[in-house]
Amino acid sequence: MPREAGDHEGYAIQTPAHQAFLDAYQQRFKDYPRAGSIVGYNAILSIAEGLKKTGGSADTEKLIAAFRSLEVNTPFGPITYRAQDHQSTMGAYVGKTALRQGKGVMVDFSYQDGGKFQPSDDEVKKLRKGQ
Repeated sequence: MPREAGDHEGYAIQTPAHQAFLDAYQQRFKDYPRAGSIVGYNAILSIAEGLKKTGGSADTEKLIAAFRSLEVNTPFGPITYRAQDHQSTMGAYVGKTALRQGKGVMVDFSYQDGGKFQPSDDEVKKLRKGQ
């Protein structure tokens, strides 16, 4: 499929990992991925990495332990599951929208690491005080 500006959300993300994801997705589904496609893909990558860390066990307690500080390489770059609350640091591309060839596209964008926008460990402790 040709990749022209505005064809899909990931048309302008130029990293080898994203390109490999994009090519595989387009080959398999004959369509372009949406935002939910990458979120779902990253979730499956995360589960696979968690299972590797447990030695293949799907035991709940072993998976909980495995996800503490779990690092996963994704098409958007590496993410970590925070030890304290198991929240992923997956970020998002943020920018301006523009109209190109009759389609909405994101321009002047950059990837924002989710870890920079999450509450600190101290804030999480305060918020979860009653648990």
